[in-house]
Amino acid sequence: MSLTLYLVQVIGIALVLLVLVRQQSWVLQAQVIVWSIATAALAIRFGLVEQLNFYSNDQRYHHGVVRMFSEDLWVIDVDWWMSYSRFPYTLPAVALYGVGVEPTLALKTVSLVCLLLLTREILSAVRPFSRKAAVFSLLLTACGTIGLFYSALALRETMLMLLTTRFVRTTSPVSRLIVALLLLVLRPHLAASLVVGALLVWVYHHLRTTRTETVLTVATAIVGGSLIGWWLFSYGTVFTSGIQGFYSRSWGISQITRIASNHFGVQFLTARSETVEFSLLSLLLLRLILIETILIPSLFTLLVITFPQLLNRQRMFIVTSFAIYVGLVTNTDFNSFRQNIAFMPVMGLAVLSMIGGIPRAMALQNDSLANARRSSMSGPARDESAIPHMTI
Repeated sequence: MSLTLYLVQVIGIALVLLVLVRQQSWVLQAQVIVWSIATAALAIRFGLVEQLNFYSNDQRYHHGVVRMFSEDLWVIDVDWWMSYSRFPYTLPAVALYGVGVEPTLALKTVSLVCLLLLTREILSAVRPFSRKAAVFSLLLTACGTIGLFYSALALRETMLMLLTTRFVRTTSPVSRLIVALLLLVLRPHLAASLVVGALLVWVYHHLRTTRTETVLTVATAIVGGSLIGWWLFSYGTVFTSGIQGFYSRSWGISQITRIASNHFGVQFLTARSETVEFSLLSLLLLRLILIETILIPSLFTLLVITFPQLLNRQRMFIVTSFAIYVGLVTNTDFNSFRQNIAFMPVMGLAVLSMIGGIPRAMALQNDSLANARRSSMSGPARDESAIPHMTI
């Protein structure tokens, strides 16, 4: 396909999507326009072939899978379908390729549709009262710069963000099961961390005796979740490779530092030199452009530690599942913010909700201190420290 025809298809797809979202928020329309500009710019700058090597060669892999499906080279192998096909992401692109869309563009279109669906869900949860509030909400939920960046690439990240958000926010067991199965194909360790985290929080919710969380609770969730993730990595390695015994990287200061860096979005500072292709300066400059990669996890971590009383069941689930996930991915050779991006929308939603609840939490904390003083002077006082649960 020529570059000219490719650009015509970009414009055509953008127009179709603009028609479909014309009655939705202006944010969705803006995302479609920015996506079309970014997609066209990448093709013009690198060419239709070399653009697949930009940022990640996973784009080339997905392109190859789509071409293989379209040429009727279907593999009758369950292991291949579960481990290598990534069919939740690639099969929709095959459908678009079947009607004439260039395969790379088909994959990028799937990425954009996932971003639009995620953004619509974020906006319905946040309900921003102004355009500035909408932009701020998008930045804090990774639907702004990060989401647009990945939607212009033939990568599965926006689908992972969408599915993770659905798993956390839905209350339907059937929906969670379907999402978990899709994630199992796209990123198995993400599915494992969400499922195990959900089970642990369910058990904890039914066993706990207090209505509010404490710093100790949060610390236990983070440390315990990291250890569980470390164990799951060992178990998964033994199961898939057949190695006998307990396998994992050595536990020490280096491992603890890597885990801690993930909770603040600076894992590139602790990555092994042989796995990093860019200089430290280049990585820092990239973080200035994609500042949400540091801002979202840092704000989330600081808020859950500083105001643990604002944690409800959903937020505790996010804390626990992310800790398990970090314990898993820090054992791999490629621990980057791209691996953690699936959790950023739900982290951002939690941050937005907790920011709104901070004044009340501080007021209740002051009331509790005042009650304690009165109690020491005139006997027991009524407990007013409980706060209502808030949805992310």
